[in-house]
Amino acid sequence: MENEKFTEILKNRIKLRNLTQRKLAELVNSTAPQVNNIVQGRERLGAKNTPVWSKVLGIDPLWLMTQGEQGTAPSDELTPTPTDPDIINIPILSLDARGGFLPNDKADIEQYTIGTMPFNRQIAHTGDVVIPVYGDSMTPKYPAGSYILIRPIEAWREYIELGRSYVLELADWRRIIKIVRKGHDATHYTLDSYNVDYESNEVSISFINNMWLVVASVTREEL
Repeated sequence: MENEKFTEILKNRIKLRNLTQRKLAELVNSTAPQVNNIVQGRERLGAKNTPVWSKVLGIDPLWLMTQGEQGTAPSDELTPTPTDPDIINIPILSLDARGGFLPNDKADIEQYTIGTMPFNRQIAHTGDVVIPVYGDSMTPKYPAGSYILIRPIEAWREYIELGRSYVLELADWRRIIKIVRKGHDATHYTLDSYNVDYESNEVSISFINNMWLVVASVTREEL
């Protein structure tokens, strides 16, 4: 959805609620300038603030946070929808995935949850997590600064769907995001990037500790 369409719908929703931007700022525990930036599409809402905005305005949280790119746009009806059974909040972990092969910024610390991100249950499942992407080798599909929804693959040594994007945890504890393809033999994978400036690399399957399937991504400001 174009940004202008998002702002138009959001402004209309605020009007239907008989709210001023100043009053909305009070209700969502924010400031009038920040609310104006969000309403004008100059600033993304972010996962931390999405739940209260969703409750006050009765808007699908995923639609709000992605500026209309995902989720269901609000109608002109005033029926409040403070909770949506079709929405699941997925934890954002204090880990990262590298587009290249450099060490992770957050590789040697214990993982913990730094926030949540709402997704439709048709997309996300219990057990999924969200982590940020650093590096530009997976641009344009997964650019640096984007957040990816990933799903653990328990039996990845037995079978994975080749040609899809995965996060791989290597034996040296690096986490990388790559397109996984068939290697030169049954003991290797070829790892490709979306950025054509990066060459393919091979990795021994025995050098991989864990794999997660990349299910979806959201590009927004860092929390």
